[in-house]
Amino acid sequence: MKVLTVWQPWAQLLAAGYKHNETRSWRTNYRGEILIHASKKPYSQTERLMTAKSRKLIRDTLGLGFIDWRQRIPTGVIIGKAKLTDCKLIDESYYQFTRDLCPEEFVYGDFTPGRYAWVFEEPELFKNPLPAAGKQGLWNFDGSIWIHNGELYIKEADHDRAEDAGNK
Repeated sequence: MKVLTVWQPWAQLLAAGYKHNETRSWRTNYRGEILIHASKKPYSQTERLMTAKSRKLIRDTLGLGFIDWRQRIPTGVIIGKAKLTDCKLIDESYYQFTRDLCPEEFVYGDFTPGRYAWVFEEPELFKNPLPAAGKQGLWNFDGSIWIHNGELYIKEADHDRAEDAGNK
C-alpha cells in the first residue's frame, strides 16, 4: 500500500479529517488509498513553522491541552489512511479561494502558487498506530496489513503460520 510521511501535527489533522489538502512542491499521478505516516521529526521543530494563531487553532481543533499536546501527538508511526482523489496545481485562483473561503484549511498548508494540493477524502484515524520508519516521497509499505473497525493489524505470512503449526 502507498504511504505518505507527513510532519505532525498536520498528519493528525489529515487522518482525523480536519485537513483535506496536503500541500507539496511536487505532483503525483497516483490516486487511491494512502496510509498516513507521522514523521519522527519532533513536534518542537515543526512548531517553529507556525504562528501563535495557527498553534492555537490546531490545539483547539485536536482537543489538546496547552501543556501536554506535544506529547499526545504520536510520531514515527502510521496513524491513519485516506483516499487521494486529486492533485491540483495551486494557482492564484486556488490560493485566493482557499484563503478566503476555507480559512482553516489555508492555515493547515502552504498554498503558495506553483505548489500542489493533494486532495484527500474518506480519512480514518487508526486506534492503534503502527511503528514504521518513514521515507521521503510517496513510498510503499513493505508489510501486509489489515484494517478493521479503525484497528490496524499486521497480517501474518502464510509461511510463518506453517512454521508455527509445525513447532506445536
